[in-house]
Amino acid sequence: MAELIPLFPLSHVLLPGMPLPLHIFEQRYRELLDDLAAAPGGARFGVVALRSGTEAMSPHVRAGTTPDVQAIGTLAEILDVQRAEDGTSDLLCVGSRRFRIESLRGAGKPYLRAGVQFLDEAEGDLSTGHAAQARELMELYDELLSQLAGRTTGAELPGDATQLSYQIGARLPLPPDERQALLTDPTTAHRLARLVALLRREVALLKRTRTIAVSPAVVRLVTSTN
Repeated sequence: MAELIPLFPLSHVLLPGMPLPLHIFEQRYRELLDDLAAAPGGARFGVVALRSGTEAMSPHVRAGTTPDVQAIGTLAEILDVQRAEDGTSDLLCVGSRRFRIESLRGAGKPYLRAGVQFLDEAEGDLSTGHAAQARELMELYDELLSQLAGRTTGAELPGDATQLSYQIGARLPLPPDERQALLTDPTTAHRLARLVALLRREVALLKRTRTIAVSPAVVRLVTSTN
């Protein structure tokens, strides 16, 4: 049976294992936090990317309609909550399990809820060498980025292929639709194959950028993590 969870629509795609800081100020999400404090399943909610509109537009729920969201999202586990005197809160969350939305529910609560099915993390055929290629290309990308901007995307890459695929996806400056495609890929092998193509594109972009005079504004654009 589908499990009912609260949803937080964002313009951001959360990948498993990746951190998500949030500032909570809207009344409906304050109520969500209060409800989660007593939830038997723990302090967790689903993050789904909006297909259209922004977070500020998603109160359509109150008008009896629901926002246009992607079918696959990620469960966010709350690690820390800092509540302020004005009623706002700062959250630190981390992405855990992927899920597929089976049904949306806008009635009964001021925030959106969904019946979801959690997805397994199938590895698929990892004999193609895409994991090694993705690792090598990510290390090359970081080397070029360090030369261009004096920084890299992060620390040492994990050894596990599934974790590797999600971490590379989070480190690259990808638009939401490409990151959503990574989240939707049915296996780690599919995701790594997609990442190899994306990494080749991003490495080529950095190599071209390095050959011209680059303003600080362009460097910030190239190294943005969305």
